[in-house]
Amino acid sequence: MAAVALSWDRPGIGWLLTALAVATAILVSAPGGFAWSGRTTVRAGEAVAAMTLIAVGTVRAAEWLFVLCVLTAGVVGCVALADRWSAGGLVAAPLRVVGSVPAALRWLFRGAIGTRGQDRSALKRTMIAGLTAVALLAVFGFLLAGADAAFAQMLSVLVPSVDVRTSLQWLGSAAAAAVVTAIAAHGLPTGTTAPEPESRPGLVRRVEWALPVGGLVVLFAGFVAVQATVLFGGGEYVAETAGLTYAQYARAGFWQLLLVTGLTVVVVGVAAQIAPRSTVSDRVLLRTLLGLLSALTLVIVASALSRMAAYEQAYGFTRQRLLVTMFELWLGVVFLLILVAGIRLRGRWLPRAALAAAVAALLGLAVLNPDAFIAQQNVNRLKTHGIDVSYLSTLSADAVPALQELPEPYRSCALAAITNELTGGSASSSGYNRRDAWSEWNLGRATARTRLHDVALGSCPAW
Repeated sequence: MAAVALSWDRPGIGWLLTALAVATAILVSAPGGFAWSGRTTVRAGEAVAAMTLIAVGTVRAAEWLFVLCVLTAGVVGCVALADRWSAGGLVAAPLRVVGSVPAALRWLFRGAIGTRGQDRSALKRTMIAGLTAVALLAVFGFLLAGADAAFAQMLSVLVPSVDVRTSLQWLGSAAAAAVVTAIAAHGLPTGTTAPEPESRPGLVRRVEWALPVGGLVVLFAGFVAVQATVLFGGGEYVAETAGLTYAQYARAGFWQLLLVTGLTVVVVGVAAQIAPRSTVSDRVLLRTLLGLLSALTLVIVASALSRMAAYEQAYGFTRQRLLVTMFELWLGVVFLLILVAGIRLRGRWLPRAALAAAVAALLGLAVLNPDAFIAQQNVNRLKTHGIDVSYLSTLSADAVPALQELPEPYRSCALAAITNELTGGSASSSGYNRRDAWSEWNLGRATARTRLHDVALGSCPAW
């Protein structure tokens, strides 16, 4: 399935079909099976999440989004196989999976060599039957294609041209899918081990952790007080006190606030590990300081998001700005989870919940249809702020419906590059009927081709 369906040029339905085939092979070939339990349920949910992320390539044409989804699916799959719950275990999960490759390949080869004679005979007969089927399909397909032009056109879409590059791609795809299947099938039962002990580093005295964390709480409280003043004072207050426009103020501070939010996650995690909890006063102090720090950080998250909103209103929407906004929202959710974990001072579930929130954020971004959203927001602000047609022309086919709302010549300039990509670089006179291979079918590109079919693009002036 991987050799036939997996396309490395354009994401499409072939990736989903390959993922389904690999998942089926893993379940069938996993040695010894596995007992159903709460941990197994979590791992099954992670497998479904990985599959859903890969399915994004069937719906959205934005390749950058699909790359993020595939990478995240790989991380989620590694976490499911490693079956570790601690933050360190989640971070090290990809390394553990990579380290298991030699053992998985040895398991695969031992199984192949140890095949019984009867099974080998059946395998040979099956291969002969398959080669016979290919030969019959080739002969009769060639004859039927010569008898009907429409049938010949359909076959040209379904059957790719075979050359050295295509053959190597088939072999590489098949080998990659086989290795992934072997790693997962070998690691699925062996990963179901007893929960790793909750090891904690050496505890420190109360003052040794409370002093730095308490100082951060005071600092954050002062910053939040200033932010409240800016919020109510608005752009005039910023201009008077900082000598900047509100857009410049937002642009200057967002990245620092984003870094502060990320570093605070580390501070909270370290403090929760090293702080003593033996007495009631220890637990009360830990809940109070980390709760205040997390709550104040949520206000900083809100401040960063408001700055980005002002920045986008002034300069427009881009992929980078949308991604960092999503990342900041995810950090806000993580701090909400930290507050929940702090109620009982038990956060073993927290790293996995944070990963689940990241998956949900990425799937939410796919539902939003980011390239279409970016295009629509920039189209809406054309009359008041102008528009960057050069940037809009770099968006994917998902943006076509929104870009068609632009007046000329902006519309033709924005759609020219996208149209060229959809037609494979062919001239516009050839129409928009160049179809993807069946394995590259994608809803976003199919919708764009339909909308562009009867639309003639004008010239794009140099200005």
